Amino acid sequence: MLKRAIDKIGSYSRLERNLILLFTMGLVAVVGLQLIQPLFPVYLKSLGTSEIEISLVISLSSVAGTALMLPAGYIIDRVGEKKMLLLGILLWAVSTLFIALAKNWRTVAFLYVFHGIADAFVGPARMTLISSTSTPATEATVFSLMSLDWSIGGTLAPPVSGYLAENMGWQVPLLAAAAAFFLSLIPAMKLDERPPRKTNQQKPDTPRTGIVETRLLAAFLYFMFGFLKNSAQSMVGTMLPLFLINQLSLSTTIIGLFFTAANIMGVFIQVPGGLLADRYSKKRLIMLLLLPIPFIYGLWGIVDGWYMYLLIYVLSRGLLSMMGPATLAIVSEVFPDEHKGSAFGLNMAGVRLGSAVGPLIGGYLYGTLGPVSPFTGAGVVLLLSIPFIYLLK
Repeated sequence: MLKRAIDKIGSYSRLERNLILLFTMGLVAVVGLQLIQPLFPVYLKSLGTSEIEISLVISLSSVAGTALMLPAGYIIDRVGEKKMLLLGILLWAVSTLFIALAKNWRTVAFLYVFHGIADAFVGPARMTLISSTSTPATEATVFSLMSLDWSIGGTLAPPVSGYLAENMGWQVPLLAAAAAFFLSLIPAMKLDERPPRKTNQQKPDTPRTGIVETRLLAAFLYFMFGFLKNSAQSMVGTMLPLFLINQLSLSTTIIGLFFTAANIMGVFIQVPGGLLADRYSKKRLIMLLLLPIPFIYGLWGIVDGWYMYLLIYVLSRGLLSMMGPATLAIVSEVFPDEHKGSAFGLNMAGVRLGSAVGPLIGGYLYGTLGPVSPFTGAGVVLLLSIPFIYLLK
């Protein structure tokens, strides 16, 4: 499927090799991430942390990533993507190795900050490399295909992590994650330093001031959209394991299956989302996919049985996954190739800021208003994000 997409956009063999290496690197790294992230709140709970402290640990990592996202995007445009990828993956690997050896949650909190820093290096660099292989007509499709590494890795890793943690202790999945990060360095080192890039031709009679204003407006709107959307996702993602344990008394393995089922949905729905985004209006597609999710979250606390919560979570995650390629492709169209790293850094800064704020809001709501309130709150935050997409011209 990936090779057919490359043939469709007329890429050269060097770009094809880069995409295959990038996909392989992403798949192995995502396995490492998904051995940690979905059940990380449960791991922190095992260290004796409260819901607020769990939110603080995750938010500190996100704040670090947010602070470095814009500078990292700027540096990528100057020094190249490969160096930033290697540095970010190495930070993932080393920090995870030390987390596996940590004895208290405060040490884990300090080390997990380096995960956020690594995100700031890897995310924009990877997106810029993917964008450089596509045209505006096919960019969302390429993003959707390359994002399958996350869906596949997310399908495999969470239940394995839950099983290993229950039967062998939390140190084992953490060490396995560190090993996966180290392995992902191999394909990353084989990437070409800087693949050929497209050149955007500016029309001679186009006023430069108008271009700058348009880009700044688009950057602001998508920064805010990414911030609000990911705030809602982080509220749900952080509080979901705690809700399932405290309210439904589910095992760690079953909780891992929630994330696996959501990623299986992503495998089947992400590529159609990219194809639709390339064929129809990206903005309209995002709005149509976003509108039902707040009402789906509104069912939280009303339905009975863990399987109904599984259905709610998988459906909402599927809709969010389907809009992902369109969101990325629209942002990349606003900026010229020489500023793609900065553009993706700005987009991810909003996402990372949402990852910092969302868990704090979710933890506060969970502790003060009850276990259902973070999910209701996430629906409200998603509704607030709609005007930022609607106002984009």
